Amino acid sequence: MFDSVIFDMDGVLVDTERFYFERRMAFFEEIKEEPTTSDLLDCLGKTEQGIWNTLIPEKEKREKLKLQYMDYRKRYPIFYPDVLRKEVPQVIKALKERQVKLAIASSSPRREIKKMLDDCQLGAYFDVIMSGDHVKESKPHPEIYQRTKELLGTEHHLAIEDSPVGILAAKRANLYTLALQQPFAIDQSLADEKIENLMEILTKVR
Repeated sequence: MFDSVIFDMDGVLVDTERFYFERRMAFFEEIKEEPTTSDLLDCLGKTEQGIWNTLIPEKEKREKLKLQYMDYRKRYPIFYPDVLRKEVPQVIKALKERQVKLAIASSSPRREIKKMLDDCQLGAYFDVIMSGDHVKESKPHPEIYQRTKELLGTEHHLAIEDSPVGILAAKRANLYTLALQQPFAIDQSLADEKIENLMEILTKVR
């Protein structure tokens, strides 16, 4: 049985990936800019920088637009309690009651992870927070999971992911991986198991 659980954030703890993508697409529409893709699946699991690299390949233009987007994002902020999966508090508390160590390994910037944890009052439950700011290589590279495992100091790790690149990163780090199924078509075939609800995690831990 597993003695630690490592969660991805976007698409797993909070249903944010579509919100972020649609907000970015609305920004491009407002400024009359054409990104290279309008398909959410092209951006799933990537770091913020990775998403920008995908959408705007030209560096000079990309850096200019990123600065503009920072102001746009302030006008349309996300309220994390609205997108928190309803079962998350119950699952997190039950895992801690079983002495299971918890971590987040997310490609998101640390500021966003901290905001989510603060807004949803979940920060006290997590032993390790690993963000895209802490690693040189982004998913599907296994670095973020390798570093998280080291900091947890446990032996049996369970990863919870949703995106193909996240699942691949976890598997490359030799983690047993559950894929949380999504309402849109996505390849989760590399996961060890698929789950429909995070409550199913409780059947996998000690």
